Amino acid sequence: MVAFVTDGRTPDQPAAYRELYAEVTLGLEEAKYANPNPHKSLEVFWAFCKLQQLGTYSDRRAYVDQLYADVLLDLKRVQRHVPSPKKWKKANEALNDELSPVRAQWLKAKNFIYSPSPDYENSIKESISAVESSLMVLLSEPNGSLGKIIKNVGLDPDIERLVSQAYGFASNKAFVRHGGTTASTLTRLEAEFFLEFAATCIVYITAKLKHGKADA
Repeated sequence: MVAFVTDGRTPDQPAAYRELYAEVTLGLEEAKYANPNPHKSLEVFWAFCKLQQLGTYSDRRAYVDQLYADVLLDLKRVQRHVPSPKKWKKANEALNDELSPVRAQWLKAKNFIYSPSPDYENSIKESISAVESSLMVLLSEPNGSLGKIIKNVGLDPDIERLVSQAYGFASNKAFVRHGGTTASTLTRLEAEFFLEFAATCIVYITAKLKHGKADA
């Protein structure tokens, strides 16, 4: 990718890239990761660079370097046998088929906590957003918000209220879904709480909507 959009372009790269992209996608799917690279061909990637005004070689290199950063970081943890949060894996497995793209968002929620420079506010944002994205896909509401479309799931009113309150927390806390003017007091404890809570929501809601039962 870098060679094609900098100074190393060759005629054989497009075909080789398409084949490699397919292999990487299948390999990531088997490992329960979404392919974070949306560019299925080098021509599409080149068009993206022009559209996004990635006008310098360094800009394009930096973009490519970040594409697989979250996946590579998590793979390093796996290699070092670092355990994942209790329900993270179960939620990740529930994000299959049409929900596979949400896995990238879900992985960010985890990485924001356990990266060398943790970002608890963004972890909470991505955790709740992963629940919201799952609902948007399953309910075919691409422009909906969790607070509105959760009412269409048919959950027990008390459970619906819990999910809505979590969304409200994320919306009201400074630097989570919106900006802020005072220093954040959120810690790893809150971030892990919302990661586990979001995992429970994803597993439960996807089971309700995809299989019609809550004990799947």
